[in-house]
Amino acid sequence: MNVFDKFRKSGITQTTPKSLLLNAAVLYKGLKYIPEEKKWSGVLLGATSGGAKVSIASDYQEIEVDGAIVKVVGLTQKQGESGSIEANLVEVTEDNLKMAIVGKESESDIEGYDLIETKALLEASDYIDNIAAVGTLSNGRPIIVIMDNMLCTSGLEMETKNQNNVVMKVKFECHAGFDDDHDTLPIRIYYPKDVAAQQETLIYTQSDLEAMTVAQIESLANERGYTLTGTNKDEKIQSFIEQQNGGNA
Repeated sequence: MNVFDKFRKSGITQTTPKSLLLNAAVLYKGLKYIPEEKKWSGVLLGATSGGAKVSIASDYQEIEVDGAIVKVVGLTQKQGESGSIEANLVEVTEDNLKMAIVGKESESDIEGYDLIETKALLEASDYIDNIAAVGTLSNGRPIIVIMDNMLCTSGLEMETKNQNNVVMKVKFECHAGFDDDHDTLPIRIYYPKDVAAQQETLIYTQSDLEAMTVAQIESLANERGYTLTGTNKDEKIQSFIEQQNGGNA
């Protein structure tokens, strides 16, 4: 618990500049992490206009008890949840059209054209394995929200205007799979660890720093927010150690 003798005039801290979520998220489908390569693999859903909306909400039920006329701790029960991603797609592709209407490709009767039609029944292939919204923090690291078994439930809505490009308004909803627990949805949020905070927990000794180059020491100091003083390696090491121990030199 933080103890203080006066209230601050704003909630800004040293972590605030690094914790801002900037610009529009990028949408992928079938996003997966490959541990062997330490890389992500996925397919871009398409360019968007106006950003993306990610919604994760819990459904609650209030248990009614005689005599209680206000909400009481413990009498609010979670009864489910929902997850969705909405976006305005600017790429009117065949795949996006088929995805929006949950349609099928039929044999075309006109040369040079593919034919997309609606269908009466949903199939397992109509569910997209996952859709991910990837946003970027102000420190350059991504936040990744992945929802599995996504179905486009919005249908197809396009409005055409002169001097304006068409956008496809789509909404994808998350569904539990057969093998999932059916009291929660398969939604995952990957938030980057604070590398600087992790490094702060490491205590570097004199010999540790002597084994480094000056450039390595300065780089480590920058990551920790230290301002090194001194003109040679020994002086910079002493400055680093003093700041590591809570001093200002």
